[in-house]
Amino acid sequence: MKCLITGANGQLGRCFQKTLSAVGIDYVALSRTELDISNVSLLKEVVKSIKPDVVINTAAYTNVEQAEVDFAEAFKINQLGAANVAIASKSVGAKLVHFSTDYVFAGNSNLPWEANDLTGPLSIYGKSKLAGEIEILNEYSENSLIIRTAWLYSTFGKNFYKTILAKALSGDESVRVVNDQEGQPTSASDLAELTAKVLSKNMASGVFHSTNAGSCSWFEFAQYIFEIAGQDTSRVIPVLSSEFTTKAHRPKYSVLDNRKWSELGILPLGPWKDSVQKVLPDMMLSLAK
Repeated sequence: MKCLITGANGQLGRCFQKTLSAVGIDYVALSRTELDISNVSLLKEVVKSIKPDVVINTAAYTNVEQAEVDFAEAFKINQLGAANVAIASKSVGAKLVHFSTDYVFAGNSNLPWEANDLTGPLSIYGKSKLAGEIEILNEYSENSLIIRTAWLYSTFGKNFYKTILAKALSGDESVRVVNDQEGQPTSASDLAELTAKVLSKNMASGVFHSTNAGSCSWFEFAQYIFEIAGQDTSRVIPVLSSEFTTKAHRPKYSVLDNRKWSELGILPLGPWKDSVQKVLPDMMLSLAK
């Protein structure tokens, strides 16, 4: 098997490189500067020259706040880019694996969202990611796997886990974190490993959800990071979302239902706390660099 990874410098792209290397899957990894997915002619040319069996599209516009201002760029990458990747994958008969988000849902529920539930994104980011899903399903539904995930973290790049851990370790100041948005902290490494298992079985098309099990608020996530880092959890102060001025509206409840994997004999990702604790030593090392 040969894979092409787009968006190779992002945290998910880098986790895929590490995972595929570990399991012995051949891949070519291209960053945005090396391969702009909004350029369909270039994309088709590159895909044709590489001839991958699988295209793993981790390229995305992910700045939720900035997307409200820079909406043209968000749709250019998340909708047009997704369509282009589907077209290019189809041109060589490659399996497409594409990643989407819990933010395609409105969050007006208290039950985990299933893959076929009605979407209703509140933000430009969510709307652009949903538009990308629709493009892929219209263009290449027969051989595309769309995986919605949430609250990703890793030792690479910027993410909530790394930011909170740095604050926990850098002094004794309090940290204000919202307590009225519930979701699922998800290890990008865990997600890459699950995806590699799915690819090795050459199965699954359609829309699936993949997050670490369980759920919490951003406040509870931050508290747990302080706890495992041996810091005073009372420094984490719960606040309402309304106390922060933000451009983007975020879902109050965006917990995803992952049971669909079990129907295919794939074990969904384990508890979020286990993965957060497991990566702590590497997170500390990444902060020290």
